[in-house]
Amino acid sequence: MAEALTETEKLLVKQKFEPLEALANAVANALDLDALGALGETANKYDVYTDDGGEKFKVIEKSEYLCRVCCAPNHALQLHVFNPQEDSKNASMIFDRPCKCGQCCACCDICKQEMIIMDGNSSEIGYVQQPFLGGGFSPTLQVMDRKGDEEPIATIKANAVCCIAGLFCDHTFEIEDASGQNIGKIVKTKPSDLGELATELTSDADVFAIEFSKDLEPSRKASLFGALHLIDYMFFENEGEVNLDIANGQLSFKCCDCYCLGCVCPCSCTLGGGGGGDEGAEPAMDKEPGEDEPFEENPEEEEPAEEEPEEEEPEEEEPEEEEPEE
Repeated sequence: MAEALTETEKLLVKQKFEPLEALANAVANALDLDALGALGETANKYDVYTDDGGEKFKVIEKSEYLCRVCCAPNHALQLHVFNPQEDSKNASMIFDRPCKCGQCCACCDICKQEMIIMDGNSSEIGYVQQPFLGGGFSPTLQVMDRKGDEEPIATIKANAVCCIAGLFCDHTFEIEDASGQNIGKIVKTKPSDLGELATELTSDADVFAIEFSKDLEPSRKASLFGALHLIDYMFFENEGEVNLDIANGQLSFKCCDCYCLGCVCPCSCTLGGGGGGDEGAEPAMDKEPGEDEPFEENPEEEEPAEEEPEEEEPEEEEPEEEEPEE
């Protein structure tokens, strides 16, 4: 139940590293087969800790394999939240996210990301949705008590403009209530050491922290907790994605995402590309043989040949003027 969050002020959320998923991505990159990497997409798992290091929750994704392969990270899913200290078999909270057309303009319901927050009995206790046009140039989510409510009880907005999901910096989402008062924040933390950096480069495992006011209602804390996971699926599943194309000698690295009106466009850097260099070398080799030289010499020889008869024609007209003198 959401009451487990009553005294909670801060949580640390760590996504588990999936070796099978990392291996599938590595093989797909080496063979330049993106579809192969999608076949290794696994359901996410999270360990949630309190600020003193104690384990608070376990979060496990429930989703269809085919839907994950074809539509991740915009696939339909349910996140089941377990409290291992009380009941490790029955979920205390459930976060339901329907399949959406992700990375496009948030102008209609099919494109607006959303998540329904439920207690362990599948009764709705909260709702999170993207606003119309996604908040403009800053990623924004609205939190309601129920789906269909017109006025949000809280707004989550990124401290970023047009750019999100860079790997080497923290990303903060401020939480304000309806009156504009700050009641918490969600932070996607940057890697703290080389081990975490390697984990994020080879998989979609991330680390988040969330803070909220202690006196906030447990159901609203649960909604904000669910919003953290929605943010992960929206922006950070492919953060820092590295693509090593051995066949073509190319290395591409995702720097960040450009965000505008709900649209998310990846921005990547590409290094190498032996294939491009070979293509540029081939025309240069074609110019070295003397095949092109005769074509340059022939026009030069033909031009004077055409001028000679033009000069002879006026010379033939001079004898015609001498005949009448006789």
